Amino acid sequence: MELIFFDDIEVPSRFDGTSQTIDREEMVEFARTWDPLPIHLDEDFAREYGGITASGPYLLALRIRLIHKLERQPAVIASFGYDEVRFKAPVHAGDRISLVLEMESKRLSSSKPDRGIVTVRQSLINQDDEIVLTVLDNVLVRKQGN
Repeated sequence: MELIFFDDIEVPSRFDGTSQTIDREEMVEFARTWDPLPIHLDEDFAREYGGITASGPYLLALRIRLIHKLERQPAVIASFGYDEVRFKAPVHAGDRISLVLEMESKRLSSSKPDRGIVTVRQSLINQDDEIVLTVLDNVLVRKQGN
């Protein structure tokens, strides 16, 4: 895997990531353990709402899975946490979900000269180009040669 260092990140810039089709069995099994609401498990209950939907924790986990499938990844040391987490549309089995990363800002660390902080808007987009999830992630990224 090729790393993208702090020095190489341009602001603003956009990376289109990989995609994945949502597997019903995986989506429901995840919900059974992590978010067992009827909307995620019970077809009869969910029918009124367009069918069983993916849980929020599943979509957040999917986002991470798609990030780790990128051919080129930022040289992340740590995440400082997420802001502005928004679930904008339901996701159903069979949907094709794609990852988009948008580099919004960056600054050198004031305490450690070998790294910087990058704010990245991470979005999941369905096959109809509808945003289903957005997260603003603040990550610590290594500078090149360090």
